[in-house]
Amino acid sequence: MKKLLFGLLFGSYGLLASVQLYAGGLPGGGSELRQLLTNLNTLNTSFQQTVYSSDGTVVQQTSGQLHAARPGKVRWQTEPPMEQLLVSNGETLWIYDPDLEQVTIKPFNQDLSKTPAILFIGNLDTLEQSYTIYIEKVYIEQGEVVKFSLIPLADDSLYEKVALSFSGEIPTVMALWDSLGQKTDINFSNTTLNEPIDPALFSFEPPEGVDILRDE
Repeated sequence: MKKLLFGLLFGSYGLLASVQLYAGGLPGGGSELRQLLTNLNTLNTSFQQTVYSSDGTVVQQTSGQLHAARPGKVRWQTEPPMEQLLVSNGETLWIYDPDLEQVTIKPFNQDLSKTPAILFIGNLDTLEQSYTIYIEKVYIEQGEVVKFSLIPLADDSLYEKVALSFSGEIPTVMALWDSLGQKTDINFSNTTLNEPIDPALFSFEPPEGVDILRDE
């Protein structure tokens, strides 16, 4: 299960079944989404992640911390009991599983159409060639929330839909639907944007004695 969650965010696993999802909102939100994401150079946020089965049952809940910086740098760490660490320096991806005493090392996939995390840290030149984008604005007591629904255009996409919500310039929710109908909600909190992040967070040295698997 842990590996499936990382696969959805970082493009590691393929699922072949297909479901149809309502996009929500009106088409043509690409330029506004691009502006919000372009202005996001670094991101430091706590997250709460909930996975639902196709019938809406909660399968798993985890929490952790996300650091991200353009171009291509990310550190995604979940807390015990589902502890796992993912680190990328923009070229190499390290996935460390303390429970298994195992590190997987592979090239970082920067294909925007296959890797949802690239929305926060990658090149946005192909945004509208990779997705059909819908926009919806909702007004709540705290102010306006802008919701984007992204439907991948590629036939071999690892997921059916990605949704991003913003309060002002701050991302608040990311949701993903995989090809089997499973949904993952990631709620962000205590978020800071465009503040310096220690570059050391985006490199990783495998602990002594762990198994190292290389996936080229």
